Amino acid sequence: MKTRQIYETVTNTIIDLLETHQLHWDRPWVLVDSENRPARNPLTDHQYSGINQFILSAVMLKKTYPKNTWGTYKQIQKAGGHVRKNEKSVSIIFYKSSYRYKDGRHVSPEIVNQLSLADMRAMGIESVPVLKTFNVFNVSQTEGLAEEFYKVNKAPELFDWEKDEKAEDLITSTNAVIDYKKQSKAFYNPREDKITLPIRDQFKSAEGFYETILHELGHWTGHKSRLNREFGKFGSQEYAFEELIAELSAAFMCVSLGFSKNISNNAAYLKHWLSILRQDNKAIFKAAASAQKASDLVFEAARLGKGSKKIPVFNTSLHQE
Repeated sequence: MKTRQIYETVTNTIIDLLETHQLHWDRPWVLVDSENRPARNPLTDHQYSGINQFILSAVMLKKTYPKNTWGTYKQIQKAGGHVRKNEKSVSIIFYKSSYRYKDGRHVSPEIVNQLSLADMRAMGIESVPVLKTFNVFNVSQTEGLAEEFYKVNKAPELFDWEKDEKAEDLITSTNAVIDYKKQSKAFYNPREDKITLPIRDQFKSAEGFYETILHELGHWTGHKSRLNREFGKFGSQEYAFEELIAELSAAFMCVSLGFSKNISNNAAYLKHWLSILRQDNKAIFKAAASAQKASDLVFEAARLGKGSKKIPVFNTSLHQE
């Protein structure tokens, strides 16, 4: 499948999922399964990331599969099972970098591995992403696998406003400036590099609180001293695209922390997102890549304990899924 067709196929899948859930936007979007785990391959123990995590978790929600586990037809066969008749697969993507000179001549990986970035620039060698698709099936679409592949171990849910220790540690250790006020708005101000939230008692649930603060931390990563993204004015395409990045990054962080994520029930933003996706079939790839970088940066900031002013600026181009 050609690269342009891959972009169009995946974008149409996302648009369909958005439109399908438009009337029920209070439901989870990127969803962990009953075991509170993200989309993964139980046969290789590989956890899907980026746009693949987005697609598989959304399809799991739409199809109401009990487990967020996926494998290829051949992998399922090799493990002793088989895909049931008439079951439809989900297309996800993989891409690696190919290298070439500016005149189009190919450069082998063996040569590239011996060069520094400075050497590559001097020699006019550039990296070109090569996209490929492959099809996976949910374990619920199969039969004959060992019992362990179908067993669902339910994890305890968060009680109403019981603090989550992992989430609290993550938020605190980023050293992001957060101002709690008794008011009705939640926002990030890039000029002041500050997050403003309602007081905790105003939130109806722990998940509602963490989803909101992680969304704002997603914006926080876009500051010029971090990932240096364009925020745009309210109502603009840039503004809507930044909101999509923040929502996706919050979703990825929620998955990593072990609880589900509900995308904001905001019809105006939803229309913006659909508009962006229809105008640019690479938009969802760009948003997912930027969101993954934002999520990774928050966890890295927390791990290093460096917080808001000491994180280097990263390149926000599309990266491997």
